[in-house]
Amino acid sequence: MPLHTVLGPVDAGTLGPTSMHEHLLSDLRLWARPAPPGEAPLTGPIRPYDMARLRWNALSVPDNLVLHDPEVATAELTALRAAGGAAVVELTLDGMGRRLAWLPEMSRRTGVTICVGTGWYVEATHPEEIRTASVDTLTERLLADLSDGIDDTGIRPALIGELGTGHPPTEAERRVVAAAGQAAAISGCTVNVHVSFRGQDALTLVELLLAQGMRADRIVLSHMDEVLDRSYHRDAAQTGAVLEYDTFGTDFFYGSPDLRSPADHERLDMAEWLLSEGHTDQLVIGCDVWTQSHLLHNGGFGYEHLFRRIAPALERRVGSEAVHRILVSTPRRLLDRP
Repeated sequence: MPLHTVLGPVDAGTLGPTSMHEHLLSDLRLWARPAPPGEAPLTGPIRPYDMARLRWNALSVPDNLVLHDPEVATAELTALRAAGGAAVVELTLDGMGRRLAWLPEMSRRTGVTICVGTGWYVEATHPEEIRTASVDTLTERLLADLSDGIDDTGIRPALIGELGTGHPPTEAERRVVAAAGQAAAISGCTVNVHVSFRGQDALTLVELLLAQGMRADRIVLSHMDEVLDRSYHRDAAQTGAVLEYDTFGTDFFYGSPDLRSPADHERLDMAEWLLSEGHTDQLVIGCDVWTQSHLLHNGGFGYEHLFRRIAPALERRVGSEAVHRILVSTPRRLLDRP
């Protein structure tokens, strides 16, 4: 079966090194939090001058949480291509500022393969008809997107996700996850689930998906590298699901020294350990670029970081064959429809 991209179906065997979790055009201001007392609001375009403030509290500036410029996104993808990347999985959904219409031209101009997902993010982004819909109704909507394309764009998703869940998942979020499991059992496609860093819900989500009849090796658990607990990761991997370490290059705090995103060397240590446990085919990686402070344009690491720095660093630790499986072989399997 083909791999579906924003430019149409392609042979999965042609897919090159892939970031499995990115956002190109998005609006995630739902995560914005008030600036600390005594800190003046920051308005207007984000500048490199603002990076220290944003690294200390990335959520305190709503404008930081919007990727709005297709020309900037195109330039950032061009840099990814120059660094050795070939494809990205764009996981922005309705309610997250998705703008599908721009993506085909960005793919043509950069030569980067772009795959997209379908589904619904956290409950705060759900329209009322989704928040209250039955599992069967949600399943039908997912299957329609997978077979006919999203809305009137004609773009068929390569997978379901990123489905949003908080800690703990709400009842509406659980219904969305259950529907995704049913749709995956019917279609054979992959499901990507956003796992909150505020808890350890991966096993609960895997259990819910498996109860719908889908295969464990088609489940991708996003953001596992935000909770670097080896026993948690071991238990998740033993289910057969794929762990996604997708926040490489996220170099900020959430307004407190106690709410720090892990550093890249910690993520690399965890990846090396996971592979030593025998789970090489259960790891994919990405940068989950979703803020202005992530972009090269503003002094961040950009999408290119995964291929320019992380892949070579990982190769020095685990070897080129393992890195090829993480960046190429496993993404091909997950994005190809059986």
